[in-house]
Amino acid sequence: MFEIFSWLPVKSLLRFKCSTKFCTSLVSELDFVNIHTCRSMSRPGGTKFILREKWESIFFTAEQREDEKDSAPFLQIARYNYLYLHGLAYYSRLNCVNGLCCMWDSLSTRPAAIFNPSTREVRFLPNIDGEFSSCNYSLGFEPEEKKFKVFSRYKERQWVFTLGIDESWRENKNISFAIPYFKPSVCISGVIYQLINGAIAAIDIKSEKCETIALWNSSHESPNYYELIGVKGKLEVIDYRKWIGGYLDLWIFDQTPQRKWEKHIIGVPSIWNGMKNGLLSSVMARDGEIVFVVIFKSGSACLCYDVTRKSWRELKIMGLPKENYIKSIYSYVESLVSLE
Repeated sequence: MFEIFSWLPVKSLLRFKCSTKFCTSLVSELDFVNIHTCRSMSRPGGTKFILREKWESIFFTAEQREDEKDSAPFLQIARYNYLYLHGLAYYSRLNCVNGLCCMWDSLSTRPAAIFNPSTREVRFLPNIDGEFSSCNYSLGFEPEEKKFKVFSRYKERQWVFTLGIDESWRENKNISFAIPYFKPSVCISGVIYQLINGAIAAIDIKSEKCETIALWNSSHESPNYYELIGVKGKLEVIDYRKWIGGYLDLWIFDQTPQRKWEKHIIGVPSIWNGMKNGLLSSVMARDGEIVFVVIFKSGSACLCYDVTRKSWRELKIMGLPKENYIKSIYSYVESLVSLE
C-alpha cells in the first residue's frame, strides 16, 4: 500500500484519509510525504501550473494534457479558482518551491501567505517586527533537514522565518548588505539565488549565510532585464535586452571551482518575431524547458524552449474565460506537505 499510494495524486490520497485510520496515519507520515513529493516530480500529472490573469490579480490552476487526436500537449484551466476562495486572489506576487508557495502583495500591508496548492491549506505569516509592513519575500527549501524558510528585507534589515518552528520573524544578522526582493528568486539544492545590482546574492538556507556571485560583466547595471531560472539543477540567467533583435542571451553558471559563466544564444521563434509589439511577461523553467509568456495585442502566447534540443513549441492554454490574458505562469509539484 505504501508503494501504490506514493504514486497517487493528492486528490485521491485526501479521499483515502477519510476512509480508515490506517490510511490517515500512512498519508500523514513524514517519510511517505517526502517520497510522494519526489515521485510527483516524475509521474505524469505530478507537476501542475498556476497562471495569473493580466488585468486583475486572479490566479487559475492548470494541468498539462495531450490532445487525443495529435498528442499535442496543452494546458487545461481548472473550472474554479480556489485561490480566490481563500482570499488570495488580489495578491500580486508568487514564489513556488518544492510543493509550497509563498504569496504576497508588495504594495499593501496584507500579511504574506504560505499555501499548499495541492491540499489547499493556507497559513498567513505574522507581520515582521510586530507591525503591518509592505515587504517582498523569498521562499526556500533546505533538502537535508527538509525545512522551508522565508527570507525578507524590512527597515534595511534582513529577516527569516522557519515554517513549523518559528512563531515570529528572526533578524538575520549574517547578511550585512541589502538584498532587494523585488525580482523573482530561484531555489536550487538548498540555496536561494536573488538578483541584486551587478551580482547575484546566494543565500544558504541551512546556515542562513549569504555570498555574492559576480555576473559575467563588471558593470553595475540594473537587473531589470535579467531573469533567474534553474534548469536541471543549474543556475541560469536570461538576458532579454536583445530579444527584439531576434535572439536572447542565456548565461549558465558553472559551479565548479572555476565559477565561470557560459554564454548560449537562443534564437526566438517566428511567432515572436512577427509580433513587434510583443512584451515578455514571465519566465520559468520545467523539465529542461524554459517557458516564456509573451503578451500581444491579440492575447497571450506560452512558448517553450528546449535547452538540449534547441527547439521551440507553443503550449496552448485551454479553458480561459473569454478575453482573458495570462501575465505570469508558475509550476508546482503535488505535495502533501503540511503547514503546521
